[in-house]
Amino acid sequence: MVKILIADDHNMMINGLKLILAVRTDFNVIATANNGLEAIELIKKDKPEVVLLDINMPLLNGYQTLQVIKTDFPDVKVIVLSMSADRKSVLSMLEAGANSYLFKNTDDKTLFKAIDEVSNGRYYVSTEIQDVLEEFLSGHKDYSKKGNQKILSSREIEIVKLITDGNTNAEIADILFLSIRTVDTHRKNILYKLGLNNTATLVKYAI
Repeated sequence: MVKILIADDHNMMINGLKLILAVRTDFNVIATANNGLEAIELIKKDKPEVVLLDINMPLLNGYQTLQVIKTDFPDVKVIVLSMSADRKSVLSMLEAGANSYLFKNTDDKTLFKAIDEVSNGRYYVSTEIQDVLEEFLSGHKDYSKKGNQKILSSREIEIVKLITDGNTNAEIADILFLSIRTVDTHRKNILYKLGLNNTATLVKYAI
C-alpha cells in the first residue's frame, strides 16, 4: 500500500485526484494540504511515502516545500503536478529533488505509472518531458566542461533515454543487444561528458 499526501491549494483538484487514485486499491491517500506549511506538518505526522505537490501554493510554494521535504524527509518521494510546461519550472523542481514532474492534464495511466515508479525508488519521465529531453540531447543545448563542447553520440543519447525510463544496466543491455560491461562503460562516458557524478543527477540534468 502506497501512502500518498496531496498538496494543492484548489480543493477541486484534490477531490479529483482522490477519486482517480481510489481506482487503485494499493494507493491510500492519507492526508491532503492546501499550502506548503500544512503539507510539511502532515508529512511529520502521517509519514507518507509519496507527495503529489503543486507549485503555486500560499505560505510555502511548491519549490520551497520541496526543498524542506528533501532536507528533512529525504526518503519521501515527490511528484510535481503543475500546469506549467515552462522549461525553467521543470528544471528548477527537478534540480531541487523532485522524482517526477507531470502536467495536471496528464492521463490517469501516466499518473499511476509515475507513482508506481517513484515509490520503488526510480525517477519517472513522462512522454511530454521526454520530448523536451530529446530536443535537448539532440544538440540544441550542449554542456561545456573545462571549455570543451562534448556532444553525446547517438548511442549515448539512446542509453540516456533508457536510463530515464528507469531501466537498469542489465535491461538496457538486453534491449540494445550489448554486454552489461559495455552499457556500464557508456554510462560512465555519459556522466563524464556531462560533468555529472551519478545517475540521479543525470536524470535531473537531462530533463
